[in-house]
Amino acid sequence: MIAQQGPAVASGADNSGYMNLARLFLAGKIRDELRVPEGFSAGQLRPWLFTPLGFQPDAAGKSLVPVYPPGLPLQQAVWAWFLGSVEKGAAAVNVFCGVLFLWLCYRLARLLALSRTAAGIAALILAVNPVSLRFFTWNMSDGPAATWAVAAVYFALRAQKKPSFAALGGFFFALGVATRPTNALLLPAIVYALWRRPKAQKAFVLGAAPLLAAFFWYNHVQYGAFWRTGYGSMAREFKLRYFLPTVRHYGLWLARFFSPLVLLPFLSHLLALRRRETRHLLLALWWVPFFGFYAFYKYTNDTWWYLRFVLPAFPALVLAGVAAFPELSRYVKERLRLRRVFVLPTLFVLLALGANLFWLNKLRVLALTKDEAIYREGVQWVCRETPEKSLLFASQLSGAFYFYSSRAIVRHDLITSRELSEVFGQSDLLGLPAFMALLNDEAQTFVRRNPGLVEPSGNFGRVYLFRVRQGAAEAVGKTVSSPPSRRPSVVPDAKKP
Repeated sequence: MIAQQGPAVASGADNSGYMNLARLFLAGKIRDELRVPEGFSAGQLRPWLFTPLGFQPDAAGKSLVPVYPPGLPLQQAVWAWFLGSVEKGAAAVNVFCGVLFLWLCYRLARLLALSRTAAGIAALILAVNPVSLRFFTWNMSDGPAATWAVAAVYFALRAQKKPSFAALGGFFFALGVATRPTNALLLPAIVYALWRRPKAQKAFVLGAAPLLAAFFWYNHVQYGAFWRTGYGSMAREFKLRYFLPTVRHYGLWLARFFSPLVLLPFLSHLLALRRRETRHLLLALWWVPFFGFYAFYKYTNDTWWYLRFVLPAFPALVLAGVAAFPELSRYVKERLRLRRVFVLPTLFVLLALGANLFWLNKLRVLALTKDEAIYREGVQWVCRETPEKSLLFASQLSGAFYFYSSRAIVRHDLITSRELSEVFGQSDLLGLPAFMALLNDEAQTFVRRNPGLVEPSGNFGRVYLFRVRQGAAEAVGKTVSSPPSRRPSVVPDAKKP
């Protein structure tokens, strides 16, 4: 299913942000040029108005700094170098990481002394989980980050017998952090796995150091300090009041994906923790930091697919549940005096697989990825329908315009009434026709808030093209656009004039 999704698409903020940076890496660059529409100058208006999703302007307002971490784009660029295009390279990363994720989960389960059957069950449950499939078939960092998390733990455990394997664990840990910085939450599990093993600890540090040093250097060059990232300060997005709603969200969707019986192996896992069983302690030190950290994050409980934030910890949770089957079997045999002790674990597995498949279909997970093609096809259609010398407004399509065309854009979602009036006035003086390329939800909102400002020019699926009316500079209302959402991209910190 992963391999059948076809080339990746530079669609929304994250997707286009990663692929635009991969394109820059292939060109030997780490920043992009700020494209300014013909007849306008870079200093005439705020550089944010010419900045597509996935980027932020530099301090001088002359170039674009990527928002997202370099780990995934670097992997995409390596594959693209072999395959000939960033789209194919990004798709190859998904396929490779998806297959490797399942294989490593199986091998890790065997390393934790689970039977072949139990290890296969754990891998199968993860293979059909909607969150897993969504983010190994979509151009996002969450799937690859989960793969490198499993790889780091796997090689850290193998280092208990052969210390040199810890170097591989360190490398994959660093690659995970460069892909998604919150993979650093894996550190407690790594420390526990390598506890009192000085040779393995040294090998781990040596394996992680080069890539982490490169990652910190990149952050310093791009954002001014090694500890900074393009996300900016996220402190205001974490609050105590989000904890209980997010815990309820966790419980709701885990019960939906794995059936309400998920509670039984989870309780058994907690009992094993009380007895300080080694493998259960390791798994708890893996999943608790991720689920705990994101329990305080503002957006985790917004929708089911925001469970992507804790996807790197999903294997730990599933393995903990499957590892608890023997405890459940003993309880059934000794307390309930049932002979067919395999009934309860078998029932759990069947319900978990059935629930995952049900929600996989209900949430249209595989269809969601195919829907992304409208970004590429829509941008190509807009470029055919509009003159090369024209003024083009966009927001959700802005990153796709940067990837699939050489057109400059103006961000209609960030512009003020005064700025919009100024832009329309200058475009009239220059004789530049102005167009707005909007997705259907953007189109409905913009037309409702600005009646009479634009007229329909056609549509290609969910992409709508509007032509700005003559004399629109005088018709601009006091309120043009709603404040840009912080989900899940970056917005300018500077106040609008």
